[in-house]
Amino acid sequence: MAETSESLYSNWKKLYPKHHRGFFRNLRWASTSILLGLYVILPFLRWERPGDLPDQAVLFDLPERKFYLFDLVVWPQDIFMLALLLIAATLGLFFITALAGRVFCGYMCFQTVWTDLFLSAERWFEGNHKRRIKLDQSPWTTEKVVRKVGKHLSWLIISVITAAVFVFYFADTPTLLRGFFVGDAPFAAWMTLLFLTVSTYAMAGFAREQVCIYMCPYSRFQGAMFDDDTIIVAYHPERGEPRQANRRKRLNSNEPIGHCIDCGECVVVCPTGIDIRVGQQYECITCGACIDACRIVMDKLKHPTVKLISYTSLREMGGQRTRWFRFRVLAYGFLLAGFFAAIAVYFVQRPLVELNVVHHRQPIFIVLSDGSIQNNFTIRVMNMTSSKQVYAVEVSGLAGASVKIGAVSEMDEKGQPLLSLGPGDVAPYTVYVKQSPDHIQPGSQEFKFRLVATGSHGGENFYQSVFMRP
Repeated sequence: MAETSESLYSNWKKLYPKHHRGFFRNLRWASTSILLGLYVILPFLRWERPGDLPDQAVLFDLPERKFYLFDLVVWPQDIFMLALLLIAATLGLFFITALAGRVFCGYMCFQTVWTDLFLSAERWFEGNHKRRIKLDQSPWTTEKVVRKVGKHLSWLIISVITAAVFVFYFADTPTLLRGFFVGDAPFAAWMTLLFLTVSTYAMAGFAREQVCIYMCPYSRFQGAMFDDDTIIVAYHPERGEPRQANRRKRLNSNEPIGHCIDCGECVVVCPTGIDIRVGQQYECITCGACIDACRIVMDKLKHPTVKLISYTSLREMGGQRTRWFRFRVLAYGFLLAGFFAAIAVYFVQRPLVELNVVHHRQPIFIVLSDGSIQNNFTIRVMNMTSSKQVYAVEVSGLAGASVKIGAVSEMDEKGQPLLSLGPGDVAPYTVYVKQSPDHIQPGSQEFKFRLVATGSHGGENFYQSVFMRP
């Protein structure tokens, strides 16, 4: 007898999620509206800044290597903050997952938000669940072509707008928008627009649940962050089983019968096409669609208090109370708060002026005719404030030292050179530090450059360097 092997591969079947009403559906719409609204509005907001600084509220200026976030300016030397921010975002995801499962996927994920938007456009042109299935199975007619073309055009329009708004975060929005219309936008902007349009159209229009099930790594490792107290969407078999769909059998049966009538509504509304009654599955994005669908059915059956599907935990299903404050949640929360606090403290206490010093190597020192020793340096000064500043350059820890800067003639009352920089300006200067013969000692000596703003809001900075001598 020949052995038959069973295939472990299952062909993909197109899903037609049914539109539903309910509390969690409304919550998802609210989340989608807020997130999409912020995404679209932020690059169009204006924010007054002094001088020639851009007036866009949120701008990631890559050519100038500056990020503008309202009153906050992130400079290139702050880039390590990006690592802290990514770690904080990861911890935030761990915290939410340990507390409430994949609720991020169900309400805030980019894929979920844009898939919802595309599904709304699809329902507008093709109708709800059954009408979409019937339309796909019917032969091609003029009506079918019009509906399909209308749907795909709306998807393309949404994709183009999505891509354009993303590009607006990296350039002045009115200028770039005008450039797109007249055709003189930069090549990089056109390529980014094309790539994001195609990817949005493909991922939200066709891939949909495939992204959540196969492409997203989060669905694969989420189980490692779950415990018995994690909030999940679960079916209660003790209330629903045994199922009975036949109304007459339900009324006449002498055996105990569960409240589930096996209507399948929880399956047809699921955006990933799973049956929550089978048990917890990694494909579940915790959106609550099945909860809303089941409650509508229970209301129609005059069982409004019966909750066959709900947000719960394995511990609660076992008859105990869910523990909200447990070590895993507290540890993630403590680390998350710590990282955000560190980022906030850094930006509050970071210097308002950046100073870097490089000692000239050729020559290391110069012996002048009067016996004094001179060292040459290049200093790089960055005004990190939003206003023009004047800085005095001083040295400390080097007795008998004087400072001169090439091409700078302005001095303060102490004879220290003054540097004038506009908001956001970066400038290099050649500095000559001379020590008089009366104070010269053999060997090198450490000292400090001190940069002090003459105004009250310019800040100051120090740099440790070495003065070389014979």
